[in-house]
Amino acid sequence: MSEREKSSVSEMIGEFVREIAVLVIVFVPLEAYKDRAWPVWELIAIMVTTVLIGIGILALGIAIERRRP
Repeated sequence: MSEREKSSVSEMIGEFVREIAVLVIVFVPLEAYKDRAWPVWELIAIMVTTVLIGIGILALGIAIERRRP
């Protein structure tokens, strides 16, 4: 595999991971809110946890994308 192909693969994987992070950040809190079976404090905890995990996944995607051979 050439250097250009390796770079392209890491860019695609990084972009995919970043897109997954955005979906997690957007849709997990929406689903929890839509369910309405959660007490308010648990709903807030779910949203905060989701955002923190999403930021971690975003950082991973950016790190993968920047790691170019």
